[in-house]
Amino acid sequence: MSDSDTGRTSRLVVAAAVLDDLEHPTALLCAARSYPPEHAGQFELPGGKVEPAERPEQALARELDEEIGLSVRLGPELVVPRQLAVVAPPDSGPGDDTPAWPAMHGFRMRVWLAEPARPGDRGRVGTDHQRLEWVRLEPPDQLRRLPWLEADLPIIDALVDALGR
Repeated sequence: MSDSDTGRTSRLVVAAAVLDDLEHPTALLCAARSYPPEHAGQFELPGGKVEPAERPEQALARELDEEIGLSVRLGPELVVPRQLAVVAPPDSGPGDDTPAWPAMHGFRMRVWLAEPARPGDRGRVGTDHQRLEWVRLEPPDQLRRLPWLEADLPIIDALVDALGR
């Protein structure tokens, strides 16, 4: 996939579906964006861009610490369905050879399940987000009621399915 503005290969971004507990999840950490204006107030999974020569898991840990002050323990990656998968280009960085979710602005996104490294840690709002909400996973459509970024909707659907909700 190419960035439509530059013709360059799209960049990898990473995100975490931070659950209160990986073994027995009851809530998901949802982050409402602060910017840009057209997306302010819409929800996303927290994360960010992978820097050159940075492994995706390292980038995710760094981004979560920078954006929401949260250290996490990673669980499995949320696998993208074949029909939605964006294949990594041949010149991908280290660890960037896995099919990814299509994301905004031509980016590719990989998503991991995660839980706070310190039980009870809730994260904190930084400049990237208006607010953080821990949203209950029951009833099953609870997560879908939030105003998600369009690119995150298939990921939320896959997450709900993966959790058996």
